[in-house]
Amino acid sequence: MSRSLKRLVCVFTSVAVLTAAYATDSRAAESAIASTQAATQSLSPAHDPARNATSAAVSVKGARPLNPRVVFIVKKDCAKCDQELARLQRAGGDFEKMRAIGWLIGEGPENQVQIVDRDQIPELVRKLDVRDYPTVACIDNGEVVRSFKSGCTTPLDAWTFGFLAKGVDERPPGAVLESARVETTGSYRLRGNHWSVEGDWNPTRDRVIEHLRGPNHLSELEPQWHIDSWSYEELRSLHDDLHERYDTYTSSSSSPPEVRHWKGG
Repeated sequence: MSRSLKRLVCVFTSVAVLTAAYATDSRAAESAIASTQAATQSLSPAHDPARNATSAAVSVKGARPLNPRVVFIVKKDCAKCDQELARLQRAGGDFEKMRAIGWLIGEGPENQVQIVDRDQIPELVRKLDVRDYPTVACIDNGEVVRSFKSGCTTPLDAWTFGFLAKGVDERPPGAVLESARVETTGSYRLRGNHWSVEGDWNPTRDRVIEHLRGPNHLSELEPQWHIDSWSYEELRSLHDDLHERYDTYTSSSSSPPEVRHWKGG
């Protein structure tokens, strides 16, 4: 088995373990984290774009990339990037928990989560049409597989990184999500794990509506959904759900639809 395949198996296994750790007694999970933290803490240095620019460049150019992997794209002098990384990297935070169960997180492309400055990956930045930083996405051999949009009630946490890596949402039912920080009309539940619209990662609102009313999705729209009045992020969230082929929703137009059945695919 190749090294890349072994690491791919590792990330899938790690996400499954993470699910179990969160779902079981918290003291047991904390004990597991404590017992493995010493062995995993050296996997990745603290992120400092200015100080580590040289080593990051060497890693990007010299290491053998892991595919697929999640990229956490930052830029220099970005306060929001620093805040998000500080939150994820704090003691007891998501990165510590993920590393404790085997995730590789660092600046090189050999990591399952790669923290990388935009200047090191200009082609990918152009492909993603990045407008805000940090930007988080899953890539496979240079192609974007999934991306994350902040502010859409889905927090950037271990569950989200697991979804980006696998394409499967394993967040426990009833988990408390964030308050929406983007425009919403209350017509549809928001989510932050976005799929592209025919390869476009930042489609216009008109483009999303046109696509939803096209041959791929028109038959899946419910009559009471007046999507012309929905916000941009509601439209993107609907498209995400249709892309993942959820097939049964509540019929009330006054409350966000609930997913009742997973069709698979």
